[in-house]
Amino acid sequence: MAKRVLLISLLLTSFTALGTAKKVESIKEIIWLQSYTPPFHITKSDKAPQGGLCDNLTEQLINTITDVKHTRLVVPQQRINKYLNEGKNVCFPCVIYKKNNNHILKLSNPTTVYPPFFVLTTKELAPKLTKKYGSPINLINLLADQHYIYGQAAARKFSNKINTIISNTKSNNSSSLSWSSENESQAVIARLSHGFIDYSIDYPFMADYFNKQERFNNIVSLPLAGNETDFIRGAVGCAVKAENNFASQAIKKINDALKATILQSSEYIKSQHIFLNSNFADFNKHYQQQVINFEQPSIAVPTNTAH
Repeated sequence: MAKRVLLISLLLTSFTALGTAKKVESIKEIIWLQSYTPPFHITKSDKAPQGGLCDNLTEQLINTITDVKHTRLVVPQQRINKYLNEGKNVCFPCVIYKKNNNHILKLSNPTTVYPPFFVLTTKELAPKLTKKYGSPINLINLLADQHYIYGQAAARKFSNKINTIISNTKSNNSSSLSWSSENESQAVIARLSHGFIDYSIDYPFMADYFNKQERFNNIVSLPLAGNETDFIRGAVGCAVKAENNFASQAIKKINDALKATILQSSEYIKSQHIFLNSNFADFNKHYQQQVINFEQPSIAVPTNTAH
């Protein structure tokens, strides 16, 4: 009987040791996904020394998290979910923060705050839209009007509220989707500028950014009714389907780095100001309230890739 008890004890100890060994195995690499979507991702140059909105964040995370290997991988926006679903150690630094659980991504603490989404259209068409649909714009009525063509990048997602409005309103109406794999955001702006679509939805700073490019100067942004306080927070998302509890391990390292240095970094805050400040007079206040003073909810995982 004593021998049997001893054998059972040894077996339990072995199983516990194996479980513990597997549990504490540390991740070795983070693969950082990057898409063709200026101004969120921009190749560094004299005109953009800090890159895009999410580039300085990625750079500082790589420089701060020194105990793992870092690899960058540039992929089309519409293929990001494919990489997230393949079970590899991937993180995407440019997702929209949401509170609902998701089987694809685990979310970091918020990294920045964006102004509410606007309607983007042309200078010529803007007065007609505001006259017919008000200022701010009634989005449901605009989307329901088949006289005007709505367009967006195929992989583009917005807030839950706007996603639902688009889905419900356009379910029986055609929308023009851009499937370009190179510079998706510019492809939509180009189609808008040249009259192939009449309007889109995006952040107001998108109009400012592309109007400064040599090819465009006729894009304007119009506020949406009932959306004036719907600020959007950004975050980093890591693949839940990766093995070895990768997402939880990576997010812990990312949150530690964000809290310790990055979110208070003057270099990082400057990289946000460059693109956001002209459309977001209270950026500093909202950044302090919604990012620096963020309190982690019990559940915090996004449902869509982003930006």
